[in-house]
Amino acid sequence: MKMSVKFLVAMVAVVSFGYAAGNFKQLGSSEGEAVAESSVESSRLPAYSYAGNDSMEAAISAYVVDEFGKHYAKSDVTIPIVNILAVKPAKFGETLVWGSFWVLNYELRGNTLFCVSGGEYPGVAHLKKTGDGGYVVKRVDVVEDGSRYLRSAKKIFGKHYDDWEKNMSGNDALRESKRAEMIGDYVKANDLFVTMYQDYGWDAKQLFAK
Repeated sequence: MKMSVKFLVAMVAVVSFGYAAGNFKQLGSSEGEAVAESSVESSRLPAYSYAGNDSMEAAISAYVVDEFGKHYAKSDVTIPIVNILAVKPAKFGETLVWGSFWVLNYELRGNTLFCVSGGEYPGVAHLKKTGDGGYVVKRVDVVEDGSRYLRSAKKIFGKHYDDWEKNMSGNDALRESKRAEMIGDYVKANDLFVTMYQDYGWDAKQLFAK
């Protein structure tokens, strides 16, 4: 059974990415937020701005940070993960983008971005074309949690459900690869002296190959 889509973090704003037999966890609770809120008064880092070259990723990244990120306590920076599973383009109307969308909040500790809260929002994003050739997200339909997960996931992912379950849901390697890419793009774009990122209880990971 799938667990919580907007899951909770422990008292110390813990981050855990442990996937167990088809369980995905979420991060960020009222308890964790209360601790984090008192620890970070103002950001010491530039606000996140997508630095890649995919207009759909750009639109979804902005939505994830603005709409999902606002439910968490303030941190130094919020950096999303956008893993796209499938796209249904539209000449007119909405383009649909299925995937795994994460919001992750970091504090700067030395040269390391330390993750203090976050969560996964798997589902389908509804995008509209803009006049400059880009996209804007109108809404994201997010998979429900608990006992409603299976029915909700099958409804939202539709014909892409088997692909979601087999290739993306709980795929730690895929998530971490995209995570490092999006953090790395942010660091390079802002010329920051950041070389690692870290989750609570885990060793720091190098962002760039030595």
